[in-house]
Formats: sequence, C-alpha cells, structure tokens
Amino acid sequence: MLRVEDLTLGYGGEPILKGVSLTVDSGRFASLIGPSGSGKTSILRAVTGLQKPDSGSIALDVPQNAVGFLFQDDALLPWRTARQNVALGLRIHGMARKEAETRADDWLAKLGLAGFGDRFPRQLSGGQRKRVAIAQVLALEPRFLLMDEPFASLDAIVRTNITQELIGWVERENLTVLLVTHDLEEAISLSDVVYVLSQGPNARIRSRHEVNIARPRDLLGTRDDPQFPALLKRLWDELSAEAYSETVGEAAQ
Repeated sequence: MLRVEDLTLGYGGEPILKGVSLTVDSGRFASLIGPSGSGKTSILRAVTGLQKPDSGSIALDVPQNAVGFLFQDDALLPWRTARQNVALGLRIHGMARKEAETRADDWLAKLGLAGFGDRFPRQLSGGQRKRVAIAQVLALEPRFLLMDEPFASLDAIVRTNITQELIGWVERENLTVLLVTHDLEEAISLSDVVYVLSQGPNARIRSRHEVNIARPRDLLGTRDDPQFPALLKRLWDELSAEAYSETVGEAAQ
C-alpha cells in the first residue's frame, strides 16, 4: 500500500533523512522506531503531503482521502462538542449535518462514549478525548492509518485499554497502519514489521524486523511469546548503539 524509495528530506539544506526506503503491504501493521531527531514524524508528514521531499519517491496505492492521521495531541476543537468534532471531517467531505452527526454518535458508542456526544473536550478526561479523536479518524473509514505516538500522554492502564480497542478494530477491518513510537514493547506488540532508523542527521533505515506473533493480538499476552524478549533485546541494543555513536561523535567535536 505504501512504497517509499530513496527518500531524502530536510530543513534549511541539511538532510534529516537520506536515502530512506521502506514498504508497508496492504493489511499489515508497521512501526518506525529510532532516536529523537531521526525523522520518524517527517516520514509521516511526507506520506500525507504535508512535507515535500528533497528527492526520492512516495507511492500510495490508495487516494489521500483514504488515509487517516492520528496525532500525538488529540487536536479537538474546544468550542465543538464530541459529536461535532467527530462529524467535522464527514461534513468537510460533503455529508449532510444530520447524517454526519448520526454517524458520529454511532462511532462514539463503538468506542465506549455513548451519551457523551454533547460534552465539550474540557468536560472529558484525557482517555475520553483520545477516544473522540480516534472516532473522528475512523468515522472517515480510512484504509491506511498513520499514527504519531498517539497514546504517549496517557497513563499506562488507559493507554493499554485504548490501544487494545484500536488494534482490535484494525484487525477486524484489515486496515494498514504505519506507527511512529519510542516504545519498543508497543512496537513489538502491535506490529508485523518494525523499521529501525539510525541517528540523524542523514538518518537511514538501519534494520527491518519481522514480528511473527499470531493474530488476533492481546497486548499483554504478546509478552509471553518466546520471540518477544529476544526481539526486544535486539531493538534495545540497536538503539543503544545509535545513542552511543551520537555521544562519541559529540565528544569528538
């Protein structure tokens, strides 16, 4: 569904990413991990067209309106109710107000927020706002979902519960996903393939790892799979090596 080839991208003439190539097959869940400043979010922005590459190519097998983007911040409009926030994208795409709000209520109910449609974001907890943001994206029925650390601000229990709900929906609907995360356990638990970026500038794809844990996935249960600890150590060692090389480079300067 996504093919990135020889992507170079930067700011002010200095490349953040250089020669990055990766693929995400239809119905697969891929994660991008790497040190801070390695350009993970920039790859997502380039895929959505929000950032223009300096060189290379990005090919999507679905139109841009079939791509959903779940940000780290919930990005809800504070002057709109939960129902109105979920309905907003539908209205922008031309759906009549009544139909859009009915569909918004359906999605809020699917995500455990039946009866919360008239509440404003300030009247919702962090976990509830995140559910509204997820409903806002899924109501548009995307086939390809981009996620930029969407659960980083939540406490552990809420984060696990919401992530389990989302992965269940992704598996049932056979969605394709590209996730940016700093959480190695999350990357393994959710993904079919994990890409590791090297330290920027001039970051590249350092390695690619297949995760052969059976689906459907239980996020806590995946930790009992025999390959989980070995893959976790491998990813940790790779990122530690990148951090060490950055530290040595700074010391040399």
